[in-house]
Amino acid sequence: MENRRGHMKNELAESLRQLMLRSLFEKITIRQICERAGVIRATFYNYFDDKYDCLDWIVYHDMVEKNEDRINMNGMDSPVYDVLETIAENRAFYRAAYNVIGQNSFEDMIRGNLAKLLKLFFDRYRKPSYLPSYDNELLAAYYANGLAFCVRQFVFEKEGCTSVESTRRMISSLMKNSFYDYLQQ
Repeated sequence: MENRRGHMKNELAESLRQLMLRSLFEKITIRQICERAGVIRATFYNYFDDKYDCLDWIVYHDMVEKNEDRINMNGMDSPVYDVLETIAENRAFYRAAYNVIGQNSFEDMIRGNLAKLLKLFFDRYRKPSYLPSYDNELLAAYYANGLAFCVRQFVFEKEGCTSVESTRRMISSLMKNSFYDYLQQ
């Protein structure tokens, strides 16, 4: 039963993803999402509160859920690479999604889900004695903001101009160095 629930959630999310390639998010209705998925409207509400919740779940799925098991002691390189690959494969969708602004902005969804991914990493591997006055949630939010900036830059790069690997290397380099590492002594 759980597998069927997961399948239906994916179907509804994929329906929204496909509709966003043709229409502005604001113009898409729950009815359209359901018609494309071949289900009745009530089914949508079994899985999502509204279309913003569905969009946020797409980001959660693409960034967090797919990468929970890829987080390891070596760092965030593998999950970051996978996130960038997913974005590259769905660049048109991500470009359209960045048009969702305001109270439930797509950019906030990106930041929030990247923070969830980073918090998982800190919860598993953070040195407990290093800067104990800053909790994992604060650190995750701090780094998620920088990572969200890089993701946005990557989404809007001309296709083929910046590779997934070169962007991953840039993010890795930025995350591994301190602000003061860039300053002259």
